Amino acid sequence: MIDPALLLVMLATPLLGGISSALVRSDRVRYALVVPTCLVTLALALTLIARILATGPVSAFANWLYLDDLDAVVLLVVVVVSTLAGAYSIAYFRSDAQGHVLRPGELRKYFGLFHLFTFTMVLATVSGNLILLWTGVTATTFAAAPLVDFYGSHEPLEAAWKFLVLAVAGELIALLGFLLLYEAGIASLGSAYNFSIPVMEQAGPHLTASLGAIAFLMVLVGFGAKAGLAPMHTWLPDAHSQAPAPVCAMLSGAELNCAMLAIVRVLSLVTPANKARAGGLHEALLAFGLLSMAVGVVFLISQRNFKRLLAYSSVEQMGLIAAGFGIGAPVAAVGALLQMITHSLAKSLMFFNSGNLLLRFRTTTISEVRGAIRVAPASAILVIAGALAIAGAPPFGLFISEFTIIRGALLNHAWAVGAGIAALLMVAFLALMEPFNRMVFGQGRGEPLPARAELGLGVLAPGYILLAAVLVLGVWIPGPLHSMLVGASQVVDR
Repeated sequence: MIDPALLLVMLATPLLGGISSALVRSDRVRYALVVPTCLVTLALALTLIARILATGPVSAFANWLYLDDLDAVVLLVVVVVSTLAGAYSIAYFRSDAQGHVLRPGELRKYFGLFHLFTFTMVLATVSGNLILLWTGVTATTFAAAPLVDFYGSHEPLEAAWKFLVLAVAGELIALLGFLLLYEAGIASLGSAYNFSIPVMEQAGPHLTASLGAIAFLMVLVGFGAKAGLAPMHTWLPDAHSQAPAPVCAMLSGAELNCAMLAIVRVLSLVTPANKARAGGLHEALLAFGLLSMAVGVVFLISQRNFKRLLAYSSVEQMGLIAAGFGIGAPVAAVGALLQMITHSLAKSLMFFNSGNLLLRFRTTTISEVRGAIRVAPASAILVIAGALAIAGAPPFGLFISEFTIIRGALLNHAWAVGAGIAALLMVAFLALMEPFNRMVFGQGRGEPLPARAELGLGVLAPGYILLAAVLVLGVWIPGPLHSMLVGASQVVDR
């Protein structure tokens, strides 16, 4: 057991930050609340993760709150991304160059929902009861949708509604899957058992196998929509093209992983009772993963908007993560977990870069951005280095995680899967690097470039922190992080 106060304070901090941001009248005070709130949440999360590494899974309140290594990986991603997105938001909305005149009450709406969004994602990662897990993942939709519509014009409103409708439809399908999973446990546990993760783990081998398998497939389809898996991904490019840059970073860098956490958690629970068909369950996840990679790569090639380009990269990357878990090998699972971390860091960096490009060039059209290296060199370095990172080039962390997934496939004798993943990653590399190379180094088409002027430290610093983190993970994985990844992979592949 762990001191329940620590878990409660971590949950309460972003919630109180959201309430305070909604109630205070001064924008200056509202700005001042952001970083302390995020840093306290980050510090508490790191404390909890350290205790998990030292003592194993922790729980409180009759397992309603629970953390093991698998949860800890996603919690780490959520708090790091939200902290840097909060810091970036302050500088981004304070910039006169953003091109949007803030109306009264807009910052109240933004920061109130920003902290609420963080709270819902933290809740999803520390949920020890499967119904609370579903509630947390679902709540992220209702916190994020108004942020997608922050600018309030026709296109953001349409994107927000598309996100809301598709995500809620998927969540209802996932709810049916959770109800079937509950039914699968009645035979061995009775009709009023505790639907908590530790209880379900112990009862796993005794679940009704057929109901458990159907439950997983429904959760895969339902929460696959939230995780950006094809063909349920269609909300993602629209939402990312319309939302403010820091919101995009939180959507791709954190929220997608919360949905993937729920999928993988259910897979780990139903696999012991489905030893005869466990390969089929993993193959279903692998199929969705490979399909998502293929769809993401195809649409990467034809994009003209760099925010939509990054969105389809997220579809491809989440497909890779799903494929890593679907391979069913411990090495591939470690690679998928590391990919969750490295992709979140690199994609958050690139969405911060998308905001920086928008601040300097006032457009998200790829063909209208040229010569960034001459207009804003410090920003351009982030863009090209971030593009190399997200494309999987060495020595960045994504190269290591992608290589580990392919190695897991080969060790599992899935030669065709490994070759297919490698081929898709090579095409994705070219599809990502070509447009960003043109935007950074390309010559203008006769029209003058914007005057040379570097962006402020506030919008650049979060990106450089993320770039350093992705670079470090490409050459060195700290011992505690490695232990957490190995422990999480053992949770996934019981």
